[in-house]
Amino acid sequence: MKWTLFKSKPAPPPGRATGNGRRVTGIQTGIELPPKVKFSLLLVLILLTTWLVCQGGWFLFNHYYFRTSPIFTLKDIRKNVTVTTGKTLTAEVICGVLGLTEGVNVFDLPIEQKRKDLLEWTANIRDLTIVRRMPNKLIITITEREPIARIGMKGTEGRVIDEEGVVFNRNAGIGTLPLIKGSENIGSLKPGDRLRGIDMSAVRLVNSAQRPEVRLRLLELDTVKDDYLLLTFSDHRQAKFAWEGMDDDEKDTFAKMQAHFDDLARLMETEAGSICLMWDARVQGRIAATLPGIE
Repeated sequence: MKWTLFKSKPAPPPGRATGNGRRVTGIQTGIELPPKVKFSLLLVLILLTTWLVCQGGWFLFNHYYFRTSPIFTLKDIRKNVTVTTGKTLTAEVICGVLGLTEGVNVFDLPIEQKRKDLLEWTANIRDLTIVRRMPNKLIITITEREPIARIGMKGTEGRVIDEEGVVFNRNAGIGTLPLIKGSENIGSLKPGDRLRGIDMSAVRLVNSAQRPEVRLRLLELDTVKDDYLLLTFSDHRQAKFAWEGMDDDEKDTFAKMQAHFDDLARLMETEAGSICLMWDARVQGRIAATLPGIE
């Protein structure tokens, strides 16, 4: 067997012609990066490697220390879990919904998801915080909604609203609250819904009328009309009441409404106004009353 050694011809020097008449001007063998670019790439590589090492180390430490160590488990719910709540939700109910039982590792609890589940579970909760304290304690603080009025439609017994217009259930201690009724929308409301439009206007008025300096107390607010509220006071006198921008959820008209209501209350408390059973306060700055026996 014969072996043949092939030798490649060296390229002619730049500027010289080859055998076939072509001219060789130069051969590019690679790209040389500037030193600054090399340093930047090296720095990025070092930082990326450091970040991956730290992330991996924290994952392993978290998994094998926090997740498996018995010192982070709940041993006594009453001692390890502190629940601050309002009038209706008990600590036992909250712990049950969150799945807090003896032996649970506090670092295995998905805190944000549990918080979301609890907020969706009941409309009574206005705000909720869950804090982990080393090594095995949980502090849960709940702010419940406070009712300012009842909703009066068939099928809505026990439903109330707070100052934000959020509907929720409450049965105890609501007998003396003002009653909002009349709008067809009210009858379809369920816990967690929020009042809008003319119904929300009634909520704003109820909230304003509960100021200590206001002596007139609202008994009912009828929202059946689109352009005014029919108010019934505790002494059974009535007033048609409206103000500029009352059905606008985005416009701040609280000051106008409050000033108009104070004017109405001042006139109703005068000696002449005390005998008037029906008042017309649909136009701001112009309040009229109907004397008894005059149609």
